[in-house]
Amino acid sequence: MSEFKTYPEQQLESALIDAFYHDTDELIIFIDEDNRILKMNEAAEKVIHIHDNMAGLTRNICRTCLGVTSEHALMECRDCFINREENNQSFQIFLKDEMGEPKPYSASYVVLKQLKGVKVLTLQNISQQIKTQEILHQKTITQKIMSAQENERKRISRELHDSVIQELLNVSVDIRLLKYKTEEEKEKHLQLMEGTISRLMDDIRNLSLELRPSSLDDLGLVAAFKSHFKQLEKSYGLEVIMDENIQDMRFSNEIETSVYRITQEAILNALKYANVDEVNVLIQKDDSELTVEISDSGDGFTPGETPKGSGLGLFGMQERAAIVNGHVEINSEKGKGTFVTLTIPL
Repeated sequence: MSEFKTYPEQQLESALIDAFYHDTDELIIFIDEDNRILKMNEAAEKVIHIHDNMAGLTRNICRTCLGVTSEHALMECRDCFINREENNQSFQIFLKDEMGEPKPYSASYVVLKQLKGVKVLTLQNISQQIKTQEILHQKTITQKIMSAQENERKRISRELHDSVIQELLNVSVDIRLLKYKTEEEKEKHLQLMEGTISRLMDDIRNLSLELRPSSLDDLGLVAAFKSHFKQLEKSYGLEVIMDENIQDMRFSNEIETSVYRITQEAILNALKYANVDEVNVLIQKDDSELTVEISDSGDGFTPGETPKGSGLGLFGMQERAAIVNGHVEINSEKGKGTFVTLTIPL
C-alpha cells in the first residue's frame, strides 16, 4: 500500500479498482441495455471465450452456461438473469470449464444508476466451497446414521434381553423343575411351558418382522403393509386404514424398502407422540411418480420446533427418500394432526 500514498484520493480509488479488475479471479462483465457485452476482464474472457467482434451476451453466455439454480431445478433457463429487471440480484449459475465440465458460480447482477442501461455481472467460482460443504454434510450424515444404527442395536439388545432371554430362562427353570413334579403336575407344567414357548416364538417373530419382513421381498409392499398393520392393531390397538392403487405391483428393492421404512417410521411417530388410535395411509401411483401419504388427526406439532425424541426418525425419513431421489414433506399443526407425504419419481 506504501507506493499508493502519493496518489490523490480520486486517482488512488481508480488505481485500486483497476488493479482489482485485472488481478481478481472473479469474472466481471459489463453489459449494455441490449445485453451486448461492453467489456470484460481477463478472468471472464478465459471462461466465456468471447470472439473479437464482442458478439451478443446471449450467444456467448448461453454457449457456455448450463443453467441457473432456482427453486425448481439445479440447472435451468427459466429464471435466467438475462430476463431480470431487478437490481442487485444474487443467484447461482453453472458454466462449462475448459474440459466442458459444469462448474458452479455465485453470481451478482447490478444495474449502474449513473450509466443508463449498463449492468455488471460478477461471477465467482464456488466449486471448492461446495465441495467443502458436501464433505461436511457427508460427515454429518455418517455420524447421524452411525448414531441411529447404535440406538437400533441397543433397542434390539434390550428386546432380546427383556423378552427372549427372560422367556428362555423361564423355560430352562421349568424343565429343571419337571423331575420334581408328579405326573398330574407335569401335565399342567407342560401346558405352562407350551404357553411360554408360544410367547417366545411371537416375540422372535415380531422382532424378525421389524428387522426385515419376508413378505416385503416375497409379495411386495401391500402384503407387507397388511401384515405390519395387523400386528400394530394386535399389539397396540392402533388401526391403520390403507387405500392404494398398486395392488401386487412390484418396484425396485430400494424403492420398496424406502417406502416401507418411511411409512413405518411415520406411523410409529403417530403411535408414540400423536395420541391417536387411527392412522390413514394412501398409496398412489401414476405414470411419473409414486406417492405415499400418512396422516393422523392427533396432537400435531409446530413445524420448526424441536421434535420429540431424538429427531433421528425425521432425519432418517429424509435420508431414505434421498436414496431413491424422493422427497418427504411434513405438514403439521398443533391440535390438528400431522400429514407426511413421500414422493418418489419413477
